[in-house]
Amino acid sequence: MLFTVQMSWAQQSAKYSYSLGGEVFEGFILRHHEYLGHLIKGRPTGFEISLRQQTNGNNGWEANYGYPEIAYNLSYYDLKNDEQLGRIIALSAGMGFHLLGKPPFKSDLQFYFGMGLAYSTNPYNQDNNNLNNVISTPITYNGNVRLSYYQVIGRKVKLGAGIKLTHFSNGSIKLPNNGLNIITLNLMASYRIGNSSPDFKAALQEQELDKKVKYGAVFRLGFAESPPIGSGAKPVYGFSLIAQKRVSLKSMLEVGLEGFANKSIQSEIENSFDEEVIGTDYRRVGLMFGHQLVVNRLTVVTQIGVYLYKPYFPKDRLYQRLGFAYYFTDNFYGSLTLKTHFAVAEVIEYGIGFRL
Repeated sequence: MLFTVQMSWAQQSAKYSYSLGGEVFEGFILRHHEYLGHLIKGRPTGFEISLRQQTNGNNGWEANYGYPEIAYNLSYYDLKNDEQLGRIIALSAGMGFHLLGKPPFKSDLQFYFGMGLAYSTNPYNQDNNNLNNVISTPITYNGNVRLSYYQVIGRKVKLGAGIKLTHFSNGSIKLPNNGLNIITLNLMASYRIGNSSPDFKAALQEQELDKKVKYGAVFRLGFAESPPIGSGAKPVYGFSLIAQKRVSLKSMLEVGLEGFANKSIQSEIENSFDEEVIGTDYRRVGLMFGHQLVVNRLTVVTQIGVYLYKPYFPKDRLYQRLGFAYYFTDNFYGSLTLKTHFAVAEVIEYGIGFRL
């Protein structure tokens, strides 16, 4: 079944508008584990500079999502504990969605999410920094979400304030990895480059959606370390049989049967002295239910699963997956996702999938 959407677009594309932005922030480290208290010695502060692109409808998906703003960011965090935590420098990219108003967004409430990589100046070290139990590798993943309010002043200046949650983690590729969560209050300003104002486009385009159920498979690979610290990262394999159905312009639902083989858990079992654990099967089987938010060829993946077979720690039945997929063609895609058990990350997964 094909579903046709009528939309309006200009026949000629217009130039995007760009702005330079900056912000300063102060906040606190979220104490999501009781054993993080010794690391919190002050209120983290920092700044961020960014290059921002205001979309205008040159591509159909831009208007579907209300002309979001794309940002490329360089961030600096002073964690107020140089002895154990050090400082963090992060590179990230993300997208801000306008929640109120229409173009040209003179007054704007915006929801932003982004991802990137970060460098920590003082990660865990067994010999000289064994109190840092949140970051154990110099390079970590960085994710953040922010809710902000902006007001345009004059023709080019935009001022704003917001609240942001920032997360740093290496996805358990090395222990310890309790992760670092920071909540900050941000004060922001940006200046539009050039003399032209954003030119928002709306003219005619047809888009067809294939709403048939599609079947496919995904292979995922990651690396993780299980206790004890220093045992080394081992491969984590995942294979899924998936059915997907596009239900609207922005949404796709999916369900899948999944198998997991975490070699770090296998090593943990083999090294255990507990007679009830020795010989336990490390493999697992799960049933997954998910949603993909479709933004052109990029999708935002959110999934929840229940283990049907899990001999090791059998009471812990639920798992979650968050991340992104990119569809190179209608039938072939790659993905980057984080598999977790609520607040505990298990592995960063790199996936290749197909559907027919």
